[in-house]
Amino acid sequence: MKVFSSFVIRQNLLEVGEKSSIRQRVALVLAMISIAMIGTGLGTHKVSAEPPIRADSSGIGTIGRAGTASPGTALANEVVTVSWSGFTPTLPNGLYAVLIVQCTGTPITLDDCFTAEQYPNISDGTRVLSSTGSDGTGSARIEIRPSAYLPLLNCSATKACSVMAYENDGQNIPLGGLPTKRVIVPITFAPSQADCPSITDFDVRADGSATSAALFYDWAAKVCNGDDPVVVDYTESSSNAGRENFLDGLTDFGVTALPASAEELAQHPDHRDFSYVPLFASATVIAYNFTDPFTGQPLDNLVLSPRLVARVITDTSLETFFQDRELRRLNPSARFPTSVLARPLLRAERNADTKIVTNWFSSDASAQLFLSGTGSDTFRIAVNPDYVGYSYPQDIFETVSPDIAYLPRHGQNTVARKLFYGVSPTGTARQDTTSVGFIGVVDLPTAQRFGLKVAKILQSDGTSVAPTDAAILAGIADMDTTPEGTLVADLTPDDLTAYPLVKIDYAMVPKKFATQAKVDKVLRLLQFGLTEGQTALPAGYVALPETLKSKALSVVAKISIPTTTTIPTTTTTTTTTTTVAKEKYYPPATTTAPETTTTTTTTTTTTSTTTTLAPITVPGVAAELPSSGSSKSGMLYAGLVGLSSAALMGTVKPRKKVLKS
Repeated sequence: MKVFSSFVIRQNLLEVGEKSSIRQRVALVLAMISIAMIGTGLGTHKVSAEPPIRADSSGIGTIGRAGTASPGTALANEVVTVSWSGFTPTLPNGLYAVLIVQCTGTPITLDDCFTAEQYPNISDGTRVLSSTGSDGTGSARIEIRPSAYLPLLNCSATKACSVMAYENDGQNIPLGGLPTKRVIVPITFAPSQADCPSITDFDVRADGSATSAALFYDWAAKVCNGDDPVVVDYTESSSNAGRENFLDGLTDFGVTALPASAEELAQHPDHRDFSYVPLFASATVIAYNFTDPFTGQPLDNLVLSPRLVARVITDTSLETFFQDRELRRLNPSARFPTSVLARPLLRAERNADTKIVTNWFSSDASAQLFLSGTGSDTFRIAVNPDYVGYSYPQDIFETVSPDIAYLPRHGQNTVARKLFYGVSPTGTARQDTTSVGFIGVVDLPTAQRFGLKVAKILQSDGTSVAPTDAAILAGIADMDTTPEGTLVADLTPDDLTAYPLVKIDYAMVPKKFATQAKVDKVLRLLQFGLTEGQTALPAGYVALPETLKSKALSVVAKISIPTTTTIPTTTTTTTTTTTVAKEKYYPPATTTAPETTTTTTTTTTTTSTTTTLAPITVPGVAAELPSSGSSKSGMLYAGLVGLSSAALMGTVKPRKKVLKS
């Protein structure tokens, strides 16, 4: 939000006396103080969004060998770079090639390491095969897995592990031992649910947005111990599933990047009264895996337009994608893979990222010409005829074309893993990314964890913008407010430095829970996430601006249990009626029948019982501004009053004293 203030001070020395001059000076000072208070009251979008800097790890190997892992600390399921030195240069026939594997903290034999064949092999391994240069050095990237993804090694914050790089020197590995030409680098892991006490039951159940999953796992690991522990069960699915399961009463709260539609609410007339609580900001990105065929290095700084993304999504002549004139114009110095672009890697389930990206490209004028199928594409590419007349935006990537190679896959991690390893949607083997290129749609945190390159987005003025923290914050400042009170990306941002595919994940939280114990556990989790949980966020996540965070904490603080009222009444016939207050539908972890209201009437001759269903309540919209009792609202109010006083003091002339006769 931008606030512009302008004051023009005009003085006529012939008319303004000494007292008037003093009043105007005081008024100017008061105005300046008031403006500062207004700025504080309105808040700011400037927050510390930089992810924590994690240290590298290093190790000393045999016979002068050494190695590092970057990063090597506080790891999750992510990709790290392993570098080595002092190794024997790899020969053309493959002798002295380097193998890299994840191991226990102090491996004794190769059995203490995860040596399975690399994904997409059926064994779903992570082993990497690389080579050493003539100077005895080399580097490669390996996917590291914590306990939840690799129970065999059970790596966690309380159980450190390692990575080992060793030479394939053609000799047998000693029985019960390790390769003789090696280096072992210790690595540590961030807290995870593997570090929590044994679980007997969950205190809080939630599901929804895949983007939120890693963050909820992190928060869950940090609140599962201590004096007031909370055991959290978060199921990674999608925003759509999060809304559906919450409205069905199957979870304590759902997490979504988009508000529930009128149709979704109508399909669940007995849903609980709820509020949208913002959790964090992030972005949807177009990730890619291209390798320069001349240097063998990953291609950086790819720029894509909405039209080019639409061409990929519609499976339009991908065999000639790298010859597209717009692509060449936007990336004049890029050396693309020599062959084709593989079919895009997309999520199969309905999800918010799909809705965000299709809404973005279908709103662009150039992309609209391409999608129209009328032959009016600026760069003379005819859209895939199967997509002519197909409407956007959509929240699902459907297989509109009969192309069997175009196959969206279930789960964001599956999409990211295929992108990282260079595997097509239907592929069963890795492909050479100097020949075949890969593009997919994921969220920014997932792209960061897998070390994926992310495309810059072409803006309307011809510039391009990457999803940096600054660009995401600018995008947040430019977001539109929905009728439900949530924020969504502005398709035509005023600020062209703003990344257009920003998003904020919200928790759909009931205003009331059935028990105080449940209220306490939900409050503990959400308040942690909105305070301590906003600091040192992993790469790809951006902390909420203070205005949003204050609003979220205010909404969370109002969560409570239902209130009950007992009203005794008597009549002349000595009939006593006791009415139990109607309660809305507040199911626990499993769905129960709606509450009922029972009225019992007793006389000397008859007894009757009448039962009616509890009322249905439509969720209210949470306010956008801080609560009236907040310090920011007080500052805003005081600033406005002060500014008004300054205007009066500086413009109204002092009255002359009239002497009484």
